[in-house]
Amino acid sequence: MKRFSDIQKKSKLRKFNEDANLPTNYDELSKDELVKMLQGQGAQSQSQAQSQAQAQAQSEEEPKQFLGEGSNPGKFFSKLFESREMAHIYHLQVKGDMGSHAKHTALGDYYEDVLELIDDTIEAYQGQYGIIEEYDVIDTKETASKDTIEYFNELATFIKVERKCINEEDTHLHSIIDDIVVLLYKTLYKLKYTK
Repeated sequence: MKRFSDIQKKSKLRKFNEDANLPTNYDELSKDELVKMLQGQGAQSQSQAQSQAQAQAQSEEEPKQFLGEGSNPGKFFSKLFESREMAHIYHLQVKGDMGSHAKHTALGDYYEDVLELIDDTIEAYQGQYGIIEEYDVIDTKETASKDTIEYFNELATFIKVERKCINEEDTHLHSIIDDIVVLLYKTLYKLKYTK
């Protein structure tokens, strides 16, 4: 007949075996072999826990913004927003001289189409690098006095220079910026040559 204390010891050992992931033949191993095995499992599970903690910490970190050649993406995107505002202002200020309807339409097309392209670029950028926190305040006082064609020519130059704020390997972002440049030059064509 088995004593209750023997049953209790075996159930404690069984519980210990399950918790320590011991092999089923643990009772055949020497004390030294068991100690080495348990130390190896402890070190192994400790390094696994550290690896998991590091991986989790990396995945929880905000993605780092990669700035290209020293520029600020907030400044770049702010200028694009400004171009939308300026096109709308120019659109509303068109006067009734010859060719005014073509100019009115060209500027309307620009400000309606560019916003979606800007939005696509910024959303893709933020999905990859994180939220842009620093935008410039849009102040149209200085630019409102410029000739429309002069403004859009300067904008084209700005985009060509400042787009370097985005890593050149991010071709998906540059592709959308190229679409903005195409829209810009189409608008300049309409402003200069259609009446």
